Amino acid sequence: MRKPNVWVFDLDDTLMSNVHDYAHPILDACGLIIDTLGDAAPHVSAIIALEQEVDQKRVKETNPVTGKPYGYSMERFPTSLIEVYKEICRRAGKQPENAVEKELMRIGLEAFDPGRYRKDLYPDTMATLTYLQKRGDRILLLTKGDKRVQGKKLSVLDAGKRFARVEVVDNKTPEVFREVVKGFEDYRLFSVGNDYEKDVVPAFDAGYHRGIWIPVETWEVIGRLGEIRAKVDWSKCTELRSLRELIERYEEITGGGSK
Repeated sequence: MRKPNVWVFDLDDTLMSNVHDYAHPILDACGLIIDTLGDAAPHVSAIIALEQEVDQKRVKETNPVTGKPYGYSMERFPTSLIEVYKEICRRAGKQPENAVEKELMRIGLEAFDPGRYRKDLYPDTMATLTYLQKRGDRILLLTKGDKRVQGKKLSVLDAGKRFARVEVVDNKTPEVFREVVKGFEDYRLFSVGNDYEKDVVPAFDAGYHRGIWIPVETWEVIGRLGEIRAKVDWSKCTELRSLRELIERYEEITGGGSK
């Protein structure tokens, strides 16, 4: 009897949109900074560029409260907005206002409003997961982020019942990819995600059979998709435009089904 395929799915920007959850808070923060500083504030495009720069650096910076890197914790994004405001004030020779910093913290936390998560689900998510289950395959979920945030997203998917295994981690390393498929090592292993460097490459290093890359231009890879494509190992990776293609090309991707 043939063994089923095992699919390890990413969550954010793979099964549900995440990239635009930060858009309105960023724009609201820009508006507050401009209203507060007037002509001393830079152009809105410069504020957005600075936010991206600060937020990318903050991932590796130490949170003074926890003593650990901010990583992908809930606190990173709103405190990045505050840091942007303080940096603009420094450049303009202005004194930051505590009330503005508090308001920026409130604005930043709006990115994690659970009310948006159901509509963030991609149209083909449930159909794709159901299709794989009906094929007799196993589906697992491996997501990076803050458990306080990811837990609320996972409840929208009813993840505890739908996935054979669910893991929320700080970073996706080959060891993490090996750990999540313990007991499934002899199966055909597929990793599905929007980030080739984080969702596919470490899965290859962990011995997975194939990577399924569904690119999304998030804040971490803006302007780099061409560069990333040039590095893709196409002998082991399939690029799709949407989850729907996973259903349409299932036989092609899996080589006719199971190992």
